[in-house]
Amino acid sequence: MLDVRNLSASYPGGFALRDISFQICNPQMTGIIGPNGSGKSTLLKALCADLDSTGNIQLDGTDLRKARPLERARKVAVVPQSIEKIPVSVLEFVLAGRTPFKKWHQLTYSEADKVLAWEKLEEVGLLRNFDKKTLASKNMDELSGGERQLAAIAQALCQQPRLLLLDEPTANLDLCHQVEILRVLEQSLQKHGILMLMVIHDINLASAFCSRLLCLSHGSIVAEGETGKVIDKKLLESVYKTGLCILPHPRDGHPMVFPEI
Repeated sequence: MLDVRNLSASYPGGFALRDISFQICNPQMTGIIGPNGSGKSTLLKALCADLDSTGNIQLDGTDLRKARPLERARKVAVVPQSIEKIPVSVLEFVLAGRTPFKKWHQLTYSEADKVLAWEKLEEVGLLRNFDKKTLASKNMDELSGGERQLAAIAQALCQQPRLLLLDEPTANLDLCHQVEILRVLEQSLQKHGILMLMVIHDINLASAFCSRLLCLSHGSIVAEGETGKVIDKKLLESVYKTGLCILPHPRDGHPMVFPEI
């Protein structure tokens, strides 16, 4: 369980999160929505200790604010918003997820680590596009944006985390790759039973894939709960400052949000 209580954080002389409290009790995909500048990415940085904070962040009884970096890295994995084009092979990039588990005297990754890396590359679908020989030599800077994002997810899963934090994993991808990424995450969640917290701008994708939502505005949570309850016309219009139309999806009835134009 992730239990966040009275979390506050700020940049020097800048934006602040104020008194954030929420819980994630079950393996589920929880989305963080809200307008630009509402504190979504700042919240993720505070949760993974990239930003000084006050309050309480408990993950299965471990205080993440006080945990040593190595202990935290064995429990929490982060997928950033953009994955740099770097001249490192895809296999080596994914293997980096095993770094928190290497012995201090261990110079190379173990065979068990390599087996796990290949397992995660297959899990995210990259072994459908490339064979093992190719991925062992192909560099990250030779992949498309969607493929790099899949490799980053494979690296994070290689950490075997209890909590996976994702900062806009579908940003700058076309619709096909957006759905592919979210389906991979959905399948991984079901397979491994991890807690997943994801910043996502597209409310309709959030509605389709997330079972719970946090809605932020001006550094505070203004709504939190089941997706169908958070996607409320009056609430979202006040947060996004625009007229909205909310209709049920023709297939399964989940709410879809459209601007009133």
